[in-house]
Amino acid sequence: MQDLYKKLKTARGYTYNYLSVKGQAKRPTLLFMHGFPDTSHGWYHQINHFRTKGYGLVVPDMLGYGGTDKPTDPAAFAHTAIAQDIVDILNAEAVYSVYAISHDWGSSIASILSIRHSERFLGFAFIAVPYSVPSKFPPLELALKEQEKVYGQPVIGYWTFLTKENAAIEIEKNMESLLDVLYPADPEIWKTLMNIPGNLESFVVEGRRLANADYLPEIHREQLKNLLGQGGMTSPLNWYKCMVQGVNDDTIDGLEPEDLSIRRPTLMALARFDYVAIESYVETMMHQHTPPELLTERGYDTGHWIHLEDPLRFNSDLEQWIEMVAKT
Repeated sequence: MQDLYKKLKTARGYTYNYLSVKGQAKRPTLLFMHGFPDTSHGWYHQINHFRTKGYGLVVPDMLGYGGTDKPTDPAAFAHTAIAQDIVDILNAEAVYSVYAISHDWGSSIASILSIRHSERFLGFAFIAVPYSVPSKFPPLELALKEQEKVYGQPVIGYWTFLTKENAAIEIEKNMESLLDVLYPADPEIWKTLMNIPGNLESFVVEGRRLANADYLPEIHREQLKNLLGQGGMTSPLNWYKCMVQGVNDDTIDGLEPEDLSIRRPTLMALARFDYVAIESYVETMMHQHTPPELLTERGYDTGHWIHLEDPLRFNSDLEQWIEMVAKT
């Protein structure tokens, strides 16, 4: 599959590595954007399925990952700038009939693409993590206290580790430990190891282990581990640091309220056993910002990694939704 990859230096000077497949006539292009910790290769189920169906594909290693540049300054991870990087890639590929499909942090970039570049897209599909309107990020301790009021315990407690200065070094020492937790065989473990501050840190620093998840076969796990190890974790962790450092606080300054509503058909894939992107929260966010006539929701009995855990059904749902949008 490496022969399908290209390199592009974007207008702001960062070089992206991305898979590119030209679609058949009348087939749209699908843009897939991954999150943490992942690479373009994590979409292999979707790449194989939609390539055989004649769809065009653009699948980047997002900033900080794989063959894409890895800046160490969190300011480089401004979501508006990354969204423009993605538009630069689409422009270079001369593709204009595009669906954006996103997971995890990729959904933050898809949100900016909806807000600032909606005219470039036929629709948006969000996996597990919903569309979100950027806002000033509160101090992390305050955010955790607010979550405890709503859910009975913190939700993003693991951020306290991932935003520490020594996090990259500790993760690089015990990459297997991080992958055991982030790709869990049992999603229930996120209630303790991800939600509660300090627990992920102690698990990784101590080099503890869990059973491997069946949906991440050894060959793909080794590939992911090697790609993350080659580039180091300093740059990928900037997706978290840019938030707590306020890099994205002024993202929507100057925009009108109507700019903040989704204006294209949207598919939301809900993970019933994701204990960070909690299903009730995801539904609330999507209903708040999406006109009902534009929103399609599909629920999955999976954890966070819907497209890996239930790829056959997800691919079918995504394809059917694209066909439905095309007809309407």
